[in-house]
Amino acid sequence: MDNEQHLPAPAETGLYFPDALILYGVKLNSEDDHGKLSIGQQDLELRFQLYAGPDPLTSTQHSIVLAYGYAFEGHCYRLDSNRIFIVVGPEDQDPVGCGFDVQPPAPKKHTGYRMWRIQSSTQLLEIATSASDAKTLILDASLPGKRSPTAYAITQSMAHRNGRLGRE
Repeated sequence: MDNEQHLPAPAETGLYFPDALILYGVKLNSEDDHGKLSIGQQDLELRFQLYAGPDPLTSTQHSIVLAYGYAFEGHCYRLDSNRIFIVVGPEDQDPVGCGFDVQPPAPKKHTGYRMWRIQSSTQLLEIATSASDAKTLILDASLPGKRSPTAYAITQSMAHRNGRLGRE
């Protein structure tokens, strides 16, 4: 890898945001106003879309992002696994930096990697997904040692002699 793949996109001219974050990924709702996830081996898919009251938002108003990496304070980072975020507001841009650049000749409307310039205080919604059989997702996940720490009862016992706290 050359050094340019480790450089994030340059800051936009005119205004500097010290908490700027660049999210790199694929826009799942680039062709439709909804995102789609494949469900298992069957010909099924989960579709999800964002609404403001009774009206659906268009794909220009929000992005359903399958994120691969991000840049912050001049450094590029790869996420440990792909994550799905809903970004409301900033539109996606052609990717620059961190190895996500569109290589020429690029199609006019590139549907591959995109980037979003957001601030670290921007509210996001993460959609967590897991795909496996029921045994793995339910039974194996409930075994002791695999549960989240909040699933265990927190109890405290005090050692004492016949109900007395002291020697007397």
